[in-house]
Amino acid sequence: MSFDASHGDSPARGSVVPGSVVAGHRIERVLHESAVSTTCRAVPVQSGPPSSGPPGPEPVVLTVVDPARSADPHFRDWFARSNELASGARHPAIARIAGHGLTDGRLWVATAPIPATDAAELIRRHPDGIDIDLAVRIIGAVGDALDAAHRRGLVHGGLTTADILISARPDSASSEITASDIAGPGAVTLRGFGLTPPAHDEDTPHPETDVAAVGRILVELLTGTTSVARHRITGAVSPAFHSALARALDPQPDHRYRTCAEFVRAADLALHLTHTDGEPPTEVIISSPPRAFQPAWNPDRPTELVAGHHPTRQNRPDTPPRRPTLTPLVVALVVVAICVGTVIVLGARNAPPPWPPAVAPIADAFPRLLPDSPDQQGWRDAACEAVFRDGLDAITCSDAEQVTYVVWHTATPIARDTVTAPLEGFPGDEIQWRDGPASSSRDSLADGWVVTNFVAPAREPYTVITTWPGHSGRQILDAWWRTAPLG
Repeated sequence: MSFDASHGDSPARGSVVPGSVVAGHRIERVLHESAVSTTCRAVPVQSGPPSSGPPGPEPVVLTVVDPARSADPHFRDWFARSNELASGARHPAIARIAGHGLTDGRLWVATAPIPATDAAELIRRHPDGIDIDLAVRIIGAVGDALDAAHRRGLVHGGLTTADILISARPDSASSEITASDIAGPGAVTLRGFGLTPPAHDEDTPHPETDVAAVGRILVELLTGTTSVARHRITGAVSPAFHSALARALDPQPDHRYRTCAEFVRAADLALHLTHTDGEPPTEVIISSPPRAFQPAWNPDRPTELVAGHHPTRQNRPDTPPRRPTLTPLVVALVVVAICVGTVIVLGARNAPPPWPPAVAPIADAFPRLLPDSPDQQGWRDAACEAVFRDGLDAITCSDAEQVTYVVWHTATPIARDTVTAPLEGFPGDEIQWRDGPASSSRDSLADGWVVTNFVAPAREPYTVITTWPGHSGRQILDAWWRTAPLG
């Protein structure tokens, strides 16, 4: 977004554009936009004429919440309480709250310092991910900040890469940030507290939501997306990392790591088990499984159980063995068979309706993007249905934010041309990514789009077209495409 304050009409009161004054701050540049807020670089406006003394106030990161969300009493209370708690946190990785309040019907919060960059911009510059050491150093600082916040009863609840501010600048002329550049305290700071309220039946989000968020952020830093299936570090990742990530993202919050620090330690160790040449580790971690019992008289000798003998009965005469009766076993097997059969029959009757045969392979090719059946929801709780147009088959989905993505079966170049023909400005700008050719509409197009194709054999016959009314192609890339489970 750009705005020339020296030309055209003055911006409307309260509008968040460069040159405008919002909540006593003059907007210099828009940094990020989300569904509920706009984040900018801004400078507090001084009252009275400028003085020739010390320099004016330092710029801040100003986040302005949209009027509809600001009018929600539940959100307003949560926003104020969260920022008050964050103001009292004296932690180097929690951004300092320079002020917050409600002005012209819009909530706002100002944080300092102004970062050199943030994790979202870092990923934009490295769409295939950053190196392990830098990623672990970043989430280590973030995890430490979140654990400190949790001890104060404060939960972030909506962590994104745009909330991770990086103040350090590279020491070398390469302009690339390395792990050593952010070794000092305060090089990484966390903002965005209070922007994701708890459910109406909760006082605060569950702390384990932040543990899961740190796991997703780590994958995004390493791969450029939130899909661990497209891991691009070395081509072979230690199975221990997948185990650590699975625990952090477990659907049951109580099954996740208790703290962010626990996950960071486990992920750091697991990632460094991966060999740099792409080969998985071959070291034997445990040569033999631990014994369930350890004999007291000889710890090197496994316990042996000898049938028919007991230490106190060795001198007794042998007794004829009892013949076990099979009747209870047969009855139990019959009961189990009846129960299993009943479950199978009832399950078949209650099974959800399947996709039509023509589009079922599409759902199979994108198992995390598309639901298993039409009555279920796709990614981001999107509602999906089958589409048949111009002799082509597709599954189309729309989420609550009106993002629509359609997965077309385009086995031929003619089919691909057919589904992209209605797109204004196609082919747009080419996107560089590993899994195939993609393009997005130019920023001048108000109703943008993103087209994604693939080179992997399982997805090569398909084209994904994503649209979002009123949003540019770059906004679709930042808010949807980079985290979509396309792999």
